[in-house]
Amino acid sequence: MTGEIRSYKIEDAAGVLIYRAVVQGTAAGAVKKPSAENEGKFIGITQEAQATQYRSVPVKESGRSFAVAATGTIAVGDYVRIADSAGKMNSAQADVVLAPGSAKINYVIGVARTAAAADGDIFELQIQPFVAKTAAS
Repeated sequence: MTGEIRSYKIEDAAGVLIYRAVVQGTAAGAVKKPSAENEGKFIGITQEAQATQYRSVPVKESGRSFAVAATGTIAVGDYVRIADSAGKMNSAQADVVLAPGSAKINYVIGVARTAAAADGDIFELQIQPFVAKTAAS
């Protein structure tokens, strides 16, 4: 897989699992699991599990990475976002291409390069974070 990998300290007491999205921690050089679905401040995808708080974990910040899907399907080419506080991911495709109506912000973290059909499936992700805002009518 291509892209840049950097090491960060994991702030979560229970550590973090492999191929999960992590977000900016409270300190510089630290990451943590997201607190909810569609959280901003995405840093990257863990490349190893790390069970011990404040220990180093390699995080892929750019390029392609494997990732873990949450419940629901992800099609090849779908925009993907953080799905839950475990750092799993789900499709943001339907929300990103919404016509104006109710205002919504999606923190997209990348594009699926392979499909996922069930909770826990591992798929390939092109890391490409951006914010997609649906305008109110």
